[in-house]
Amino acid sequence: MPGFVREHLRPLVGSAGLHLAMLAVLAGAALHWTSKQPPVQLAIQGEVVDARSVPQSVLGGPKQPAPEPVPQPVARPQPPPEPVKAPDADALARERAAEEAAAARAEAERQRVAGQQAREKKAAAEKQAAEEQKRKQAEEQAARRKQAEEEAERKKTEAAEAKRKKEEEARAAQDAKAKAEHEADLKRQLAAEEEGAAVARSGVVDEYRALLVQTIERNWIRPPSARAGLECTLYVSQAPGGTVVDVKLGACNGDQSVRESIVNAVYRASPLPAPRDPRAFERRLEIVFKPKE
Repeated sequence: MPGFVREHLRPLVGSAGLHLAMLAVLAGAALHWTSKQPPVQLAIQGEVVDARSVPQSVLGGPKQPAPEPVPQPVARPQPPPEPVKAPDADALARERAAEEAAAARAEAERQRVAGQQAREKKAAAEKQAAEEQKRKQAEEQAARRKQAEEEAERKKTEAAEAKRKKEEEARAAQDAKAKAEHEADLKRQLAAEEEGAAVARSGVVDEYRALLVQTIERNWIRPPSARAGLECTLYVSQAPGGTVVDVKLGACNGDQSVRESIVNAVYRASPLPAPRDPRAFERRLEIVFKPKE
């Protein structure tokens, strides 16, 4: 505002002078109007007119009434013009100060608005930068999380594959071992069967079974209810050395007292005699007990 006043000071002063000059002219005109006017001199001018050129209505017609005199305006006294006051320096100073204050306030308001806009723009830029940074961090975290999940999945897959291969190798080894053991068992069984067949062919087995029946019969206490034609099947389990471990009675045509007497006879015969050939020894024996009459 002070710059505006300085810039337009001359036009303002010129405008004020023009108004003062117009007031002075108006005041002078009013003074001149109210002063005594000199009498007005009237001049009459005549002109010769030909009668032939004058209309008949004018020459012989009825006489026209004379026009009434026009009333002259009465001059009214004008009030004296107010004296023109000179510009008040204090008023001009106050006006100038008010203008400068208004200009200062306008400038301050402009600066305030500009500062507010700058702060808002800065805050918006900072917010946008923060949101962009947050978005980038979220994307980086998501990428790292995805990479970690993929790495964990890869390791899990590799571990599962390694475990599967190890289990397959273990199963293969176990199958191979079982197959080898089975083959060994078959070989042992074949050898035992072959050996047993050889022993059976030699008559040692039959000799051993007959020896066992004789030993049991010697230890049997015949009950009174025993009848001729007695025949019972015995299932005997023995330990190495001939010690009887268990006795079960199968098919038997004797009564209860006969059955118990035969089982007791087997236990009294323990330890059972050993075969002449150790290859004929069997831990589980099936003996048909048929005592002589």
